[in-house]
Amino acid sequence: MGGAGIVVTPIVACFSLGAWLMLQRRYRLSADMPTSTIAAAVQGYVELKGVAAAHPSAPLYSPMRALPCVWYHYHVQEKNGDKWQTVRRDTSDATFLLRDGTGECIIDPDHAEIMSQHTDVKLIGDIRQTENLLLAGDRLYALGQFETLNPVETHLDSREDIGNMLAEWKRDKKTLMTRFDLNKDGEIDEREWQLARAQAKREVAKQHRELRAQPGFHLLHKPKGGRHFLITNKDQEKIERSLLQWSRICMATFVISLGYFGHQLSQLA
Repeated sequence: MGGAGIVVTPIVACFSLGAWLMLQRRYRLSADMPTSTIAAAVQGYVELKGVAAAHPSAPLYSPMRALPCVWYHYHVQEKNGDKWQTVRRDTSDATFLLRDGTGECIIDPDHAEIMSQHTDVKLIGDIRQTENLLLAGDRLYALGQFETLNPVETHLDSREDIGNMLAEWKRDKKTLMTRFDLNKDGEIDEREWQLARAQAKREVAKQHRELRAQPGFHLLHKPKGGRHFLITNKDQEKIERSLLQWSRICMATFVISLGYFGHQLSQLA
């Protein structure tokens, strides 16, 4: 390799060490993190296992085979000489569900690393189509940021809701008179209107209490701080074995490169 080796070998060593650190971090994360159930999961970074399911009202179909699925990645390549060039790609970003027997969690796959064992390749002349899918019923393993959200908390406005209720009562004048025209003079005076406002305030407060008592929904999405966001239908143990195997290869490459670099330096001395 000569003089060029002195430049190339340290680069290979640094790259191998970086890859080893990343693979080891992912391996330890998968191997050491306990699996949480949806019902008992803490708010934060968690590991979930369950069964994939589509939203009942929003079915998703793959572009290549029109198969019902919960996620797809579609990749079209065209042969140009000896090389394949990408001419089109598409990845679904629709949310789907994960169920584990204790509850269900919405999965937002945006920015996730998704590994699927469902891969189909179709060759049509010089066109190669590849499709990766997650299917309803797949056993899923997922790492990500878990949150329980109550959608009503973001838009409950007592003043606005009281105003809307009073406006609705005004449109139904007959019912308004029956409820609040206490002196039966056919008009709502100031005192009676204050009673109507007080009643609207009580009814809105009751509605808000009932809404807040409703259970929230669970969401798994991209973690903060660059943590690994993974969704896969592959076996967890196989993933861990693969990570461990590749980390060992990277460490061996690092040691060999470092030894070879030292040998080159000794040759120059």
